[in-house]
Amino acid sequence: MFVIVCALIPRFALTVAAGGREGLAAGPIALAPEPGRDQLIGEASAAAEAYGVRAGLRLGEALARCPTLRLVAPDPAGVADAWERRVAALEGIGAAVESGAPGTAWFSAGGLKTLHGGTLDGVLTATRRAVGGPVRLGAAPSRFAALAAASRARARRAEVMPLAAAALAGAMAPLPVALLRTREETAHLPDALERFGIRTLGELAKLPRGSLADRFGPA
Repeated sequence: MFVIVCALIPRFALTVAAGGREGLAAGPIALAPEPGRDQLIGEASAAAEAYGVRAGLRLGEALARCPTLRLVAPDPAGVADAWERRVAALEGIGAAVESGAPGTAWFSAGGLKTLHGGTLDGVLTATRRAVGGPVRLGAAPSRFAALAAASRARARRAEVMPLAAAALAGAMAPLPVALLRTREETAHLPDALERFGIRTLGELAKLPRGSLADRFGPA
């Protein structure tokens, strides 16, 4: 069965811009809006999220929700360099990496099993060692399902989704539609869906695809 592994490093860009994970522990913090673009904040720390601050929120609203929010300037060059090193480390264990936004990468586990003990556990262990530092690992039959798995994994415990289609659908159903923010083509959807009372992927899956496409577009 085809298995995709997702390696997810939460708040990667914010961590780099803040100078390391220690910077995230010093109270609510978020990436400032990029110069010359809409006044939308970037990644936010867990302390900031506790106030309802999240990536994509308008700056004024973010500051209204959390007056003590500290903003750090984005560091695209530093993020790119740091992520390139992580990707190179994954390639070093034999992975054919498909990179998303910095902090998210996918690869097939199939051929890697023979290199790492013949099991998926061996591949996940090698991945954790290669990336170094906190990383969440998920495995599933598709990229989105693997990302969903990684989003609910723990730092020391990977999340493996069922491979059978029916079981996979059942496992994905209770997950929040907020996961759609992780895909560029659907990042705008969660807020609109939640206004209509659609809060889980299962609720979304029950809706007619034609009607969804008419209302929100093909994505």
